[in-house]
Amino acid sequence: MSEFAFSQGVRRVPSGIIVVLVLVLTALAVVQWRVVRRWPSRPARIAGTAGVGLAAVLTPAAFVGLLAGAGYIDPDRVRWISAVGLTWLATVFYLLLTLLVLGVLWVLTRLVRLARPGFDGAPLLRVVAVVGAVAAVGTTLYGLVEAATPRVTHTQVKLASMPSVLGTVRVALITDIHAGPVRTRAFVQDVVDRTNAEQPDLVILGGDLIDGTVARIGDDLTPLRQLRAPMGVLAVTGNHEYYAGDAVNWVQRWRDVGVRPLTNGSVRLWRDGANGGAAITVVGVNDRKGSPPLAADYDAAFHGVQRSEFVLAVAHEPLQGREFAERGAALQLAGHTHGGQLWPFRYFVTLQQPAVAGLEQVDGMPVYTSRGAGAWGPPVRVASPPEIAILELSAA
Repeated sequence: MSEFAFSQGVRRVPSGIIVVLVLVLTALAVVQWRVVRRWPSRPARIAGTAGVGLAAVLTPAAFVGLLAGAGYIDPDRVRWISAVGLTWLATVFYLLLTLLVLGVLWVLTRLVRLARPGFDGAPLLRVVAVVGAVAAVGTTLYGLVEAATPRVTHTQVKLASMPSVLGTVRVALITDIHAGPVRTRAFVQDVVDRTNAEQPDLVILGGDLIDGTVARIGDDLTPLRQLRAPMGVLAVTGNHEYYAGDAVNWVQRWRDVGVRPLTNGSVRLWRDGANGGAAITVVGVNDRKGSPPLAADYDAAFHGVQRSEFVLAVAHEPLQGREFAERGAALQLAGHTHGGQLWPFRYFVTLQQPAVAGLEQVDGMPVYTSRGAGAWGPPVRVASPPEIAILELSAA
């Protein structure tokens, strides 16, 4: 794939982004020239032209947000452009759903006309188009509010293999913050404050904490230093840690702010001190889409771990649970899916992932999949509210 030079030649933007941008703008030009310009009503032509013009402005803004999330642009310099442009993507999605409905209705009206030649379906199509456009904007505005503040959820998890001497272990699972183009250090601070208020025994960071590079947004994760949990704060990589080509530096940044990375490794955590009581073995595996030197390696992660140990497995995708189930883990903690983020995406997620949100089973092993605290792309969530998951683990 050819590439397009950007940012003083230091990094290079894949030409695919440029091609898509050009195609979208070309499509808008065609709509203006072939459709809007031919409308018989002058007010309608003015309104249509204004709408196409607004879309032509917002579309490049969306790509600015995507470039900021990939580390090509400093997010602080384009924060509002990114926010507005990426929000527009959610509206576009719901406008496309409206277009799909209109297409189905158009076919149906044509079929009805075969039986009733005098039937005119145009008024119905116009009403649906207007209602769909209003609904797209309204749904996006609702989703902005829904996504703004992650809620704390509580789930009791009973595990047969868990030693009863451990009592109840409160695990905070934080995933998919996606700090960067829209979410800032202040958002991360709010997540940390809400988590600490729950007084967890253990905090797990399940990947996709950022969108960008350490050089540009590394400071956004500084609040993680304030996380408090007597059994520790652990983290695994998600696919977005790799997107900007900076995964190694992000893992080091976690260490800098007091977070212990589990990069294909395990740690034994004692409930009552270093050499007494009962232990939980936490096994963490890199994201399955990770690349060397941080590619996923399940055998390395389970090296030295005995089948008799109570194993809490952590990996970004619930799909990775199949590997953990084979190796006898008691429970996996995951993220990645966002619960679909924008309805009805959750139904498409099930085509690729064996679990979507909450407590489900993967190959007979329980997996808790967090909907995530933030949002990727549009800072919008519809029928999938963001969460900080508090899991109360106890013996069955």
